[in-house]
Amino acid sequence: MPRTKVLWIRESGLSQILAGHKTVEVRVGYDNIRRLQPGDRLCLNDQHLAIIRRIGHYADFEELLAHEAPAAIAPDLPAGDLLSALRELYPPEKEALGAIALELALVFPSSPPPAGTIQERCYDAVLFDMGYTLVCFAPSQEGIVQEALRATGVERTLDQILAAVEVVWGDYYRDAATIGFPPSPEYDREIQARLSRGLLAQLGLATDPETMHTYTTALEAGFSRPGAIRAYPEVAEVLTVLRQQGYRLGIVSNWSWNLRDRVHEVGLQDFFEIVWASAYAGCNKPHPAIFRQVLEQMGVAAGRALYVGDSYRHDIVGARNAGIDAALLDRGGTAGDPDCPVIRDLWGVFDLLR
Repeated sequence: MPRTKVLWIRESGLSQILAGHKTVEVRVGYDNIRRLQPGDRLCLNDQHLAIIRRIGHYADFEELLAHEAPAAIAPDLPAGDLLSALRELYPPEKEALGAIALELALVFPSSPPPAGTIQERCYDAVLFDMGYTLVCFAPSQEGIVQEALRATGVERTLDQILAAVEVVWGDYYRDAATIGFPPSPEYDREIQARLSRGLLAQLGLATDPETMHTYTTALEAGFSRPGAIRAYPEVAEVLTVLRQQGYRLGIVSNWSWNLRDRVHEVGLQDFFEIVWASAYAGCNKPHPAIFRQVLEQMGVAAGRALYVGDSYRHDIVGARNAGIDAALLDRGGTAGDPDCPVIRDLWGVFDLLR
């Protein structure tokens, strides 16, 4: 589990961190520093919260400076002077413990502004996708499907299931940007049955009523099993800080009629002002209407909301279609270089809110 540690920094360095200029703090390998892990939080000078994005371990300061950007460590110091400056702080016996670079992301602001000050912010609301943004699945969604297939007496590999899912859901979402449908639980059940039938057919399996009943019953049981859907480790803390800072929060997701039940199951229901599924909206992302419905219900202008999701096609394009700024959550580091802000976990949201 991520931990929180108080770290004391000289006021000049702290000011540079708070201004967003300094992103790497250098320390030597004391035991308490070596125990830190990426994802841990640092309470800088017992006041400002930051997340450790990355930790670099090096034999000495020379090796550290061969791999770390001097401007990220000491923005106001010439690069050629940094080595001697570090050695002025740490004598040889301390440097011999090893040099450690802590890449920090400031959670900004971690405390309310002083009374009487005006704090301008870019956004009033932060909206999130659900699947693979706030929550993941254990086993994977393909694994849950595999277990449901076994209930019908058949076996398919995870690769076979994934390939079939891509075909069936790809066809379903092909015209999602322009097509609407009835926003009702009856239609949602019809769609879920149609997708299940299409998946079984794509896998070369029977779709008779008995097989369909066995499969869909097992599938629902698999997704409803405690722990099958779980929030990513940082989600509750990030949402807590956002709420403390006064941001209004919502979920906008391509999901069936049970989205609110799933949000409740993972314990996130109290964070959100609105939880809005495509099943309620009568359209799927990237259709702009699903986003506009949420903005209208919240009374938030498009330019005052930020949307975060893991799919470029559905989340980034969809939010932009509605005039909303959007950031791509790329937990696996596979997104390449898209034309939008990219964050690696939800702590990265705070970089975008500064």
